[in-house]
Amino acid sequence: MLRKSLTIFLALPLLVFGISSASAATPLVVTFEANDTSGFVHIDFDDGPDTRPAFQKSTVVDGVDGVGGKVLKVVRGTASWAGTTIIKDGTKTLIKTGSLFVTANINSPAAGKKMLMKIDNKDTPTQSVEAYATQSSVVGWHEYTFDFSVQRPGTEAFSAAKPATMASIFFDYTINQAASTAGQAYYLNDVTFASESAGTGGGGGGGGGGEPVVAAATPSLLTYEDGDTLGALGAAEANPGHPVGIFGGGSAAIVNAPQDVGGAGNKVLALTKTGAQWTGYNVIVDTEGALRITNAAFPSVTFNYLSPKANSPVAVQLFVGETMEAEMIQNADLGVNTLKFDFSKAANLSVGSWSASKIYTKLVIFPDFLVAVSTPADVYYFDNIAINGAVTPGNSVKPANVKATSISNKTFKIGTTLSALKGTWAGTGTVTYKYSWYRCTNKATNAASAKPVSANKCFAIAGQASSRYKLTKSDKGKYLRVLVTATNSEGTTYSLSKSTSGKVS
Repeated sequence: MLRKSLTIFLALPLLVFGISSASAATPLVVTFEANDTSGFVHIDFDDGPDTRPAFQKSTVVDGVDGVGGKVLKVVRGTASWAGTTIIKDGTKTLIKTGSLFVTANINSPAAGKKMLMKIDNKDTPTQSVEAYATQSSVVGWHEYTFDFSVQRPGTEAFSAAKPATMASIFFDYTINQAASTAGQAYYLNDVTFASESAGTGGGGGGGGGGEPVVAAATPSLLTYEDGDTLGALGAAEANPGHPVGIFGGGSAAIVNAPQDVGGAGNKVLALTKTGAQWTGYNVIVDTEGALRITNAAFPSVTFNYLSPKANSPVAVQLFVGETMEAEMIQNADLGVNTLKFDFSKAANLSVGSWSASKIYTKLVIFPDFLVAVSTPADVYYFDNIAINGAVTPGNSVKPANVKATSISNKTFKIGTTLSALKGTWAGTGTVTYKYSWYRCTNKATNAASAKPVSANKCFAIAGQASSRYKLTKSDKGKYLRVLVTATNSEGTTYSLSKSTSGKVS
């Protein structure tokens, strides 16, 4: 019987063996009809006895809600990793280089749920790749696409050297102990493996958009005040069922802030270090990929910190899954500090490297890093831990463009005055904005975060630094773009509009 694991099914449903794989000549389609030659199966896995009401259970039934023929009905189990294997055939290659999409029609009983598919080598369970659907669920039938060129955060990427011969699907995938739709029915139909392109999103008998399942761009600030659910998780010992919290010995509690370290509000997290010298704090553990910790615009982790020692080393580490990817260390002063760890500065990294595009799934902070505990035990205080562009009080942040610069006009005739909209910006302190206009030979349909590239064949228009520009004869037959340069004490960021929709006439 399968047992629950914090690693969330990474090896659980894969205890089957068979013959070696061979490439499929065409995309494999699973229809669940009587004449379906795909070799489909429906093998369910869950935790606990299969007699309980919410155990994962699948059956082939007549179509529902306007979909004819046969479909696979799956009653969602209770375990976070409960799922159903639908292909287990060593003679088939389910995805391959150049054909990394899988599409499926799914009828969901609830909106906003994550769909996950895992594709394995059936003979070697450790060879696998996982991908979320590119949209969260909508109620009713909808076509979903699983893009295996973008693996689930914390899991390995697709490798052509690892034949993909087994597929399992997970409805309402979650890291919680009990899924919110446990006991409810999902329906699956027309699963197409090794597609060369994403699906249309139309769905079997209805549509609806659905939001992309991507790491959220929303900044996050842990304040430890009432209502801060993310911060409240830290006041516990980290364990397999509760990965956020303190490890290595010691304890943590949310307390009133001493010495004004609280900044905004008056609650902080107090960590009493009584265990190992590497005692630390799992601040974020996000195996669902629902948060960003850093990104290109916001490469820093900042926080308020009260140290009981002078020259005390503080380490911050970023993980993907259980692999530590980047570490920075800096010394805190005695008393209140506002610390900033900018991972984009490679020279300051003590271990590893940092990538602006990588989705890090765990943030760990070590107070008085690798220093033996004191007697009596020292207490370290944390507040306002800011990730993904949130602002720690007392810390400045480089400008970041939230909504791109644009040109408001719809017609482009000589003599018309164009108006630039600078867009929406984040950042602290005094931010100044500078406008630069460009005359371009080639059209650009997307905004950018840098000056025009040579391929656009753009030339700066001298002496034009206003948000308004009057078109002249020199602009005839050209496209116009405007660049906004935002600057504060932390640095400079660019936002370049896309081209005018038509040439100047």
